[in-house]
Amino acid sequence: MEMPIAHVNGKDNNPTQSVLIMHIALQGCLKAGSIPYGLTADTGGHIRYLLELVEALSDRPEISHQIIVTRAFDAPHLGEAYNRLEEQISDKVTLWRFRGYSSAYLPKEEIWKELPHLTDSLLRKMQQRNIKPNLIHAHYADAGVVAMRLKAALAIPYVFTGHSLGATKAQHRPANSALGNDLKRRIRYEEITIKHADSVIASSEHEAQVQYGMYRYHDASKILLNPPGCKLGIIRLNASKTVGGQVDSELKRFLKEPNRPCLLAIARPVEKKNLCALVRAYGEHPKLRYNANLVIYAGTRIGIESGEPEACRVWTQLLQLIDDYDLYGYVAYPKYHTLDQIPAIYQWAVKRQGVFVNPALNEPFGLTLLEAAAAGLPVVTTREGGPVDILGRCGHGLLVSPTDIQAIGDACRRLISSDLEWQRYSSRGYRNVDYYTWSRHAEQYVSDMRFPISECPAAPGIRQVSQILATDMDGTLLGDKVGLTRLAAWLALNRQCLFIVATGRSLTAALSELTAWASPLPDFLITDVGSAIYRLDPRGQPQLITSWHRRLSKGWRRAECERLLCRHPGLVPQPQDTQSDYKLSFFTRNTQTSTLAATNGFNHTRRPVAWHDETIKEEVEQALASVGLAARVVYSHGNLLDILPESSGKAHAVDFLRERFNIDRDEIIAAGDSGNDIDLLQYAAHGIVVANHSSELKRLQHSSSLYWAKTEYAAGVLEGLQRLEIRGKWIEAGDGHDFTKILG
Repeated sequence: MEMPIAHVNGKDNNPTQSVLIMHIALQGCLKAGSIPYGLTADTGGHIRYLLELVEALSDRPEISHQIIVTRAFDAPHLGEAYNRLEEQISDKVTLWRFRGYSSAYLPKEEIWKELPHLTDSLLRKMQQRNIKPNLIHAHYADAGVVAMRLKAALAIPYVFTGHSLGATKAQHRPANSALGNDLKRRIRYEEITIKHADSVIASSEHEAQVQYGMYRYHDASKILLNPPGCKLGIIRLNASKTVGGQVDSELKRFLKEPNRPCLLAIARPVEKKNLCALVRAYGEHPKLRYNANLVIYAGTRIGIESGEPEACRVWTQLLQLIDDYDLYGYVAYPKYHTLDQIPAIYQWAVKRQGVFVNPALNEPFGLTLLEAAAAGLPVVTTREGGPVDILGRCGHGLLVSPTDIQAIGDACRRLISSDLEWQRYSSRGYRNVDYYTWSRHAEQYVSDMRFPISECPAAPGIRQVSQILATDMDGTLLGDKVGLTRLAAWLALNRQCLFIVATGRSLTAALSELTAWASPLPDFLITDVGSAIYRLDPRGQPQLITSWHRRLSKGWRRAECERLLCRHPGLVPQPQDTQSDYKLSFFTRNTQTSTLAATNGFNHTRRPVAWHDETIKEEVEQALASVGLAARVVYSHGNLLDILPESSGKAHAVDFLRERFNIDRDEIIAAGDSGNDIDLLQYAAHGIVVANHSSELKRLQHSSSLYWAKTEYAAGVLEGLQRLEIRGKWIEAGDGHDFTKILG
């Protein structure tokens, strides 16, 4: 039976509802309805990611239909559904299955043999039905090979999500072991998929920079950092008494003292999940053994020997360790669980003040950590991969080395033995995890793929805007609480004004300062001296504008700039937390510089470099130019030097947003106090220099577009705004408000 598809060849007359996306995911058991996660080694997180992504995209008005392409196989022991050639998941999602040379279920290592036949069958069906998607999304590298051929044949762009990369797996193999043919092939497929992909979606900073960075064809300008979501509401709902009772009864079958705190792990039985290390950590830590239980949900199984080879190995090792340490009565390892039992499992652990443990050798992201956060369950997790990002945002647990057995045990013991610490981590996770929603992910997905909708990255709740106020943070916006309160009142009255804060600080530091001062939240936050742009939702949650980074990547050679400038005796690298992929930061110091040879990139006479002498900036600019490195050099506050992409800086970042909102250049006002505000003050149609400005701004004193305030900090910004209102140069009062009387 042919299923209905709402969009064919882009002929829908409504440009905001004409997008057809084709997802290709060939591994595991994929079907409509409930998925038996863990049924096979390849039926895991990537399938859940795909189905929840598809569901979220279906709610977007821009997406007319989605097709999921997977492999058909005849395996009655796994279920009858997987042999059907077509299945309707929803009115906007259709599942296509294609048969290969073999009718058997195949693990991911063997799917490569099927790719030519599967691709030919898919092409034939698309041509027969006259279907040409706007975008193909390949999940895993075998799907990437299919997408690459479709791109060559039909000129359809494709985006790639690696989920779990072969190069990362190779990195965690024993040093004396050779790469097998399967892993070599996987890495080769990933290389060519990355090379030809139009974009690559990464779930974490670690995956974007480190994991994809191991590939020869890695291109930072293609990377779209977009963390996946998690169905948090389901986790937070109290499980029904029936389901909760099922979980409780099953676990009590294993445990002598079921009311002890528990260490909970939920993972597939594969070696990279490192579950054996958790059993060893528990077995070798006396205080854990006598004060906590261990609960492991490792997929579903009929029997140990009936599973796939890797799962058999892992389960055999787990049972051997349980026997070696004599853990019977203190370890639970149920054979089966359903998706609707997951909330009840977390809630069972929370009730006993337990800890969720993920000791994976590498975790590309870590959805279970989000589930634990939503349930209020603290975590102990690997420091390898995405968990670093998640704990950085949610702050609900401890990071450990996955190979340090003692550290895993000590971290678990620490959390279950301190009520205060447990409660602190529990409340942090519950409070901070709301950033990870599929609706946010889908919104960014649509924006990143540049579908035929407005490209304006407007944050939720943003008004119709016609003007921009862009202000520096430290020393300009912040510094005077009374002035800040009055400026906040002005912003509340002038809702037509897009409020932008531009700072040299990192995102984390900037948000911390804004919170500490109880500042009004900006619509957009420009950080790292213009090298990153975030929009803030009404709760203050940031979302990176990735298209800005794609623009900055062109011609940016950070590593070469760093190698050159680290040899300069007048420069000292700033701490690592102030550095970023698009910003290289130094302190300047008073020293002699002539000892460097011309071959090192510096050729100048002996002279002191004073902390307040901008000749250091000129010197660095000349050195970079002499070896052909294009970069922007920003000197501020007498001893700070930032090296940025040539097209970066606060002014360029504000102009990027101005273009997106289609705001006239004459309607921009900027405020600042130091040297890293010069480009912004010169760019804006109207500028305000607060009274506490540094001497670096004196060279702008003859500029006719600047107002030099007599008051400091936010009060100076407000003084300048009121001056412009009186002169009628910028803001229209509107609504009959007399701002001078209202603000005093």
